Amino acid sequence: MARYATKAALRELEAQLTEHDEAVLRRVSDLRFVTGDQLRRLHFADIDVRASARAARRALLRLTRLDCLQRLPRQIGGARRGSAGFVYHLGLAGQRLAIERSWLPKHRTRGPQIPGTLFLAHSLQIAELHTLLVEADRARRIELLQLEAEPASQRWYGGAVGPQRTLKPDSYARLGVGEFEDSYFVEVDMATEGSSALERKLRQYVEYEATGLEQAEHGVFPKALWLTPDGKRATAIAACIERLPHSAQELFVVTPFDEWDVTHGRKIVHTASH
Repeated sequence: MARYATKAALRELEAQLTEHDEAVLRRVSDLRFVTGDQLRRLHFADIDVRASARAARRALLRLTRLDCLQRLPRQIGGARRGSAGFVYHLGLAGQRLAIERSWLPKHRTRGPQIPGTLFLAHSLQIAELHTLLVEADRARRIELLQLEAEPASQRWYGGAVGPQRTLKPDSYARLGVGEFEDSYFVEVDMATEGSSALERKLRQYVEYEATGLEQAEHGVFPKALWLTPDGKRATAIAACIERLPHSAQELFVVTPFDEWDVTHGRKIVHTASH
């Protein structure tokens, strides 16, 4: 970080970056871990696949050499398909730029990032969700009005007479779908939590909805969408939802990740009886 600690050094770095470079870095800052192929699909998809792969490879290599990006070691990231399979996160120069741009809070630099296997898998699945939504917007299947990853998706409530609480969805998405506008708090489930932890999280959504804060600011409370690894896990979560009061059950949608269609999300509701 010391290399970019001065304003002059940061200005020198910025002079080497294009607007497109900064868009890539902002994406990585927001999502923390992103594969090379996801970045290609997100930021280099306006040309054919072969040309976009070359363009992505050159751009990501240059940003890595500038220390704006770093790659996880292959044995951590599990890369197997050349540069497209690398997992990228912000390098020290990228963090300094992110702080300067207010993408990251001041003084919140991250040391060498060697994530655990489960944390990385979860992060990359969230990145895949964002990639699919951007692709759907590009294909004009939806209009992507707003998309935020955690911590930008967090909501704070309480505090007047009790402790302040924080709801931490993995993402928040607001979509235009035909004549409708749909909004979601998204939980990307990896089947790592037991029923007690799931029920606590479900009750927290019910608790937050009851405050009326979201409705006062946005006019509607988003669906809390659980995306699961498979149908078996979706059914298990649906069983937890069915133990809530009937009126609260309407807050939730649960479906396997691979089955969710963003243009028909309102129609997919798994129940324990499925």
